[in-house]
Amino acid sequence: MKTSSTAPQPSARRIDRGNVTDRVLDDLSQRILSRQFVHGQKLPAERELVEEYGVSVATIREAIRGLSSAGLVEVKHGKGAYVTVRADELIANSLRSTIQLERIGIAQVLGVHGALNTYAAELAAARATEQEVDTMQQALVAVDQAVSPEEIADGLTRFLNALVTASGNPLLVALCRFLASMQIGLAREIQGKRFEAWRKTAGRLSKERQRIVDAIRAGDVEGARAAARAYHERSLKVITALPNAAGPLISDPAISMLFTSLLKDRSNPA
Repeated sequence: MKTSSTAPQPSARRIDRGNVTDRVLDDLSQRILSRQFVHGQKLPAERELVEEYGVSVATIREAIRGLSSAGLVEVKHGKGAYVTVRADELIANSLRSTIQLERIGIAQVLGVHGALNTYAAELAAARATEQEVDTMQQALVAVDQAVSPEEIADGLTRFLNALVTASGNPLLVALCRFLASMQIGLAREIQGKRFEAWRKTAGRLSKERQRIVDAIRAGDVEGARAAARAYHERSLKVITALPNAAGPLISDPAISMLFTSLLKDRSNPA
């Protein structure tokens, strides 16, 4: 007579033997990335995970440490592990690693950013709302009226982020937001806090930025593409022609520190 084995409870997630910690880590990672656990949510307590996976406390703790190292959770002493991952942070970490590993230079970073923003401008011209275009225009006004390097940098960041947000493409938004922060961060490294230098550099590109906004407001896809391409080509020339811009690769120590500070800023928004 054939006997049937007892099936595990639906809530159980038994892990096959092998590298048990890696398997638990991979399963928890997938649950986070599939939004079973969402940003800000606390993971189940250790004892619950022990019971759910059928492994030891040590295995669960090692898996949680792996999640923390990957930037997926933050462990708060005495409180547990909380999901902290955001899509743009995952992309930022991957881009940082690629740029540093491949020793990618400033011109290459700006070139990719320009190509993506050109595509974003095309999409924005086809679908941007009046409010989104107004947000871009307000950012340009803020740049023109700025009285400090910080205000200029903030206005430029707002403009670039508003442009890509208007594209309606989440992947493009995540990629371009990081690259925009990289571009502005590099400008800070190169120009320092000299307001006149910032104002002169920003002013040289003012007309090109305005042409992008005008084309998007008019719904002119071809015009937006051409304006964005012209802006980024000129931007590349302007930035790489600045004093101190000719030398460093992204992988140099000073620029590596910049990457770290950018990622901290993104993880702890004001």
